[in-house]
Amino acid sequence: MIQSLLVIAGEDSGDLHGAELLRELKARRPDLRIIGVGGPRMTPFLDRKLADVKDLAVVGFVEVIKHLPRLNRLFQQILAAAQEEHIAGALLIDYPGFNLRLARALRKRMPAVSLHQYVCPQVWAWKKGRIPELGTVLNTLYCLFDFEPELFRGYPVDARFVGHPLVEVVKPECDRATFFAETGLDPARPLVALLPGSRKGEIERLLPPMAELARRWRTARPEVQWVLPVAPTLEPAFVRAHLGPTQDLAPVTLVQDRPYAARAHADAALVASGTATLETALLGTPFAIAYKLNALTYQMAKRFVKVPHFGLANVVAHREVAPELLQGEVNPERLGVELTRLLEPDTARRIRAELGEVRGHLGEPGAAGRVAEDLLHKLGV
Repeated sequence: MIQSLLVIAGEDSGDLHGAELLRELKARRPDLRIIGVGGPRMTPFLDRKLADVKDLAVVGFVEVIKHLPRLNRLFQQILAAAQEEHIAGALLIDYPGFNLRLARALRKRMPAVSLHQYVCPQVWAWKKGRIPELGTVLNTLYCLFDFEPELFRGYPVDARFVGHPLVEVVKPECDRATFFAETGLDPARPLVALLPGSRKGEIERLLPPMAELARRWRTARPEVQWVLPVAPTLEPAFVRAHLGPTQDLAPVTLVQDRPYAARAHADAALVASGTATLETALLGTPFAIAYKLNALTYQMAKRFVKVPHFGLANVVAHREVAPELLQGEVNPERLGVELTRLLEPDTARRIRAELGEVRGHLGEPGAAGRVAEDLLHKLGV
């Protein structure tokens, strides 16, 4: 009998990690039937696609409430498909709010199904109350950071450090000469990469102040060029609409299919908090981290977040290797101050050296293969 596996990713980074893992699973067991939710990278490996990550990509308390009816419908559709397919197990990739709720429902409705979470939720930063639930509801928790398994000591869950898949995934898609030739940018001039996020809400909040800085520097520092790699979860037209009015569009070049090259060949970057900060650190490009939430969401988050840094690169390094700008600090003036500093040659050299420390905390290459082997063993296939 062909075994079926349910896989759920809810955002662009989950789609990235999920695609590598599904590739490894299919290489080992081509007959494994995989159903679930994924983005463009995971889609080729899904035998039955239930929805796209764009249908789940919502961030923040207020935003989730607004989209709750749609998310609930999708939740019920996933549960129905899981029962219809008689799944042997579920692989839940990041996206903890939705996926933990799904794990509870699957445990209740299909108690024989094994539940596995790939990417430990950031319980070390907030919602530490979730640790007991994760430790008892899940069968396996695949951790990307070396300090996470210790949090689950004493619980029945098999929490194991597998290393971070970005270590082998993150590399420029093309060399410097090719990138500049393709984009029409000048390799002799400074280049700044803008990464305002992969969700619409992030673009709406972060891109306007970045675009305003680019407009101001068109006169103040005309030698600087700007590039923005568009996330596959977004339409270029939507991103372009937030670069300013048509008559005063920010001088930013949008690129697709070159997300790593755009950063690797840039002199500095402004990056939304999240997985993108780890990617940029691995590429060695000096950067500043920016994040801006809905005001109510931010006030609620402040009550729970208990870590000195919110940027993943800084969390991993256990110190600030990239400056962090939050809420009202994300404005053209402050962004300009940090970017000016990052573009100074001496500062850039020092930061590039410090970013090397981040790589040392992420384990050895082969994370997806290690997870695939363990998962197939636990599924008994």
